[in-house]
Amino acid sequence: MSSIKRPDEAVSPPIPAISVVVPLYNHAQYIESALDSVLSQTSPADEIVLIDDGSSDNGFELAQRKLANLPHVKTFRQENAGAHTTINRAIGISRGDYIAVLNSDDVFAPTKLERCRAVIRERPGVGLVAGNPGIMDGQGVRLNSGFAFDWMRRARHFLEQTKLPQLALLNENFVATTSNMVFTRGLWDEAGGFQPLRYCHDLDFLMFACAHSAVFLDLEHEHIVYRVHDNNTIWEDHDKVRVELAAVIAQALSASGPRFFSADLGEQDLAAYLLFLRNRRLTEMLSFFQTVRPAFPSRTAFYAYAADPRHASAFRAAVAGGP
Repeated sequence: MSSIKRPDEAVSPPIPAISVVVPLYNHAQYIESALDSVLSQTSPADEIVLIDDGSSDNGFELAQRKLANLPHVKTFRQENAGAHTTINRAIGISRGDYIAVLNSDDVFAPTKLERCRAVIRERPGVGLVAGNPGIMDGQGVRLNSGFAFDWMRRARHFLEQTKLPQLALLNENFVATTSNMVFTRGLWDEAGGFQPLRYCHDLDFLMFACAHSAVFLDLEHEHIVYRVHDNNTIWEDHDKVRVELAAVIAQALSASGPRFFSADLGEQDLAAYLLFLRNRRLTEMLSFFQTVRPAFPSRTAFYAYAADPRHASAFRAAVAGGP
């Protein structure tokens, strides 16, 4: 028998369906902890999609054992294709309206999905939610000092000082990682997926979200714990990282323009921007990349140019020596 609701009877909004996608690569020592953090959520994931990206260790076997006989789980293996390709493939396979990425060396806070669902229901137009990241070392010990801790402290100080969230993210990415993002499938589609960037695909996606959607930074709540260890890709090649970073910043500045600043575009905005330029020490490369950006039909084509081996030595020389 169907029921008829009284006009004054409240109708609860639907609970947002969230798919968790896990790109796995040579993290056998971490993957069980990562998956435990998904399986122990206070508000469970609707789906888990895990793809092993050509690992040479036994992480995939450990993951399959952990996820065996669970409903709404899909696991796959592929030849090594890189993080952005793996994430995009996993999202394409998934079916949730919202996507939560979990890199195989990080962990979710126990209430991450519950908190994100609450934010989404309270803010119907939000396209991306990110929270406060904790930091741990390779053994899972929380860090309260050291490089990563200082980076996060500086990043938050810049945000508090300038009150300009998008510029603060460019100054130092305090979201830290794709593991800290929950976003709509529509935003991912509109962005053309994660871009073919080795080091900054997370920052590029954040900047696209800021330019084209509503971003909610839930910084009073811890959403993930980010693992700092010797094999983080960010440690691989300092100058190559900085060239890629300069390209992403130039793209973001071109796409968002005055949206980085307050409505009056006043002296405080200029002071914040100059501080950002001093901190990044990429002014010459940014100027060049912003100048040539209109020559390319898409940000994908622009990023391919920035990574072109024919220009690598000149670009690396231009950014060498920065922090």
